[in-house]
Amino acid sequence: MALPNFESSKILSKSDITKPALSNEMARHMIPLMNGRHFLDLTVEDIWGQQWPLRYYTRPNGNRICPVFTIGWYLYVKAKGVRVGDQLIFSGRQVVGADGELEMRYKIRVTRPGPVTFNGEPVPLDVEYLA
Repeated sequence: MALPNFESSKILSKSDITKPALSNEMARHMIPLMNGRHFLDLTVEDIWGQQWPLRYYTRPNGNRICPVFTIGWYLYVKAKGVRVGDQLIFSGRQVVGADGELEMRYKIRVTRPGPVTFNGEPVPLDVEYLA
């Protein structure tokens, strides 16, 4: 099944540090992959190619699905030094796997306004460069 590529971003709040509320755009992408379940275990890659296990979770009942990352998110936050005000960027793209079948690959980045400016605006840097 062909799926569109997507990218979703948000500025992280205090509550997002423990369990980030994710966009409806991301939910529209994930729902076809969930096969009726309310969670999906993902392997995502950071900018260095390191893989991180994350669980994408939605409420099992009700008309508001409220997607979040649960298992694995807090480990990522601690390892990368993620904090309130950082920008989470999550993307997915479909690629041809080693077996010739289509599969989704997910990337995760977190940026923070850096000490450098361009035209008076702070240049966002990956938190990995600021740690």
